[in-house]
Amino acid sequence: MLVIANMVSLVLLVRGVFVGSQLSPPDLLLAAAALWIVNVAVFALIYWKLDGGGPEARADGYRDYPDLVFPQQQRDQQGLAPSDPKPTFPNYLCVSLTSATAFSPTDAMPYSNRAKLGMGVESILSFVIVATLVAGAINIARG
Repeated sequence: MLVIANMVSLVLLVRGVFVGSQLSPPDLLLAAAALWIVNVAVFALIYWKLDGGGPEARADGYRDYPDLVFPQQQRDQQGLAPSDPKPTFPNYLCVSLTSATAFSPTDAMPYSNRAKLGMGVESILSFVIVATLVAGAINIARG
């Protein structure tokens, strides 16, 4: 529901920038920045709840394969991280932030189709938000 609400908000934002809005241009830019931050937070929650069946399942050890694999979980990282690393919410927040900024995975690799789909949707939403921010900034600069 949060992703759908974010998508609807993005459509309204794009409409406001390109068609017109009751908001002033600086308020539209502020709305776009807030939408991007909410997008990062929503997808961090999704990754946290999705990976390996959720936080409870991860605390007991993965029942299935993980959806996201962090570098410290790989065997070649032994000695650089705890022997049994368990990702916490800040790890997923970092995944979401880097996916929204780089429009691609950076440190954690998506291994399941649902994780790949989530990262793809987040990247597309973030790209459109950033493009809208740039378009709004250009409109403000032109007067």
